[in-house]
Amino acid sequence: MVFTFTSVRPPPPQKPPEPPDDQHRDYSRSNEDTIKVSFRDKVLGTKMHAVKEKVDLIANNMAKIELVQVVKLLGKNLGYNTMKNKLENIWKLMGGIELMDVGNAFYMVKFDGEEDKNKVINEGPWMIYDRYLTVRQWTPNFNASTAKIDKTMAWIRIPSLNLVFYDESVLWAIASMVGNPIKVDLQTLKVARGRFARMCVEVDLTKPVVGRVGINGEWYQVQYEGLHIICTHCGCYGHLMKDCAPPTKQSVTDVHDSGRKNE
Repeated sequence: MVFTFTSVRPPPPQKPPEPPDDQHRDYSRSNEDTIKVSFRDKVLGTKMHAVKEKVDLIANNMAKIELVQVVKLLGKNLGYNTMKNKLENIWKLMGGIELMDVGNAFYMVKFDGEEDKNKVINEGPWMIYDRYLTVRQWTPNFNASTAKIDKTMAWIRIPSLNLVFYDESVLWAIASMVGNPIKVDLQTLKVARGRFARMCVEVDLTKPVVGRVGINGEWYQVQYEGLHIICTHCGCYGHLMKDCAPPTKQSVTDVHDSGRKNE
């Protein structure tokens, strides 16, 4: 019996087929794109920096912080969506805003650019539901749980003011008797309405408000727009007479044109 052996060479190994192009995608990048960015990262960024860049990093973060303001509505708490809608409607900015509720009715607002931030600061006071929106620069040591509103810009009216006083320098002097003068209403400067003079001042909410001003021997009442909770006993903002502390002296302050106060 004859056996015949045939040598069969195994086929050479074949190169595995190239994967489709979509298998080479950078899934780590894709996942990063879908990760939600926090408010803090929008303010300070997420890029990791080497220790040697510490000085530049601090300067870079401080520049971003400059675009963040803290706002609070005096005398009324608003929910997140309502507050954001109201801010966008009254400010009408070129860019967008990022809003974060930080507690105690305070909100942090990050602006897209310096121009929008300056508009909000310079074109106030802003009002929502006939109440003042306080605006202040955010700082790293801001604590919403202990922060208090000590000052606000407010419009004041001087009813029946003699028309001889409708001069910008005189009106500015009158406003300075009430608080830190900010500006005079355009209609008042034009003497378009004589029923009252209207000026904007910065009011110290920790002190009794000025109720009357004396000019050339005449007394004129001071009315405050948007400040609805003023105690008629002590003259301070934030509570009513029934909640007032035990009386010390008198009520609202009177101021003469000489700058002297009547307590």
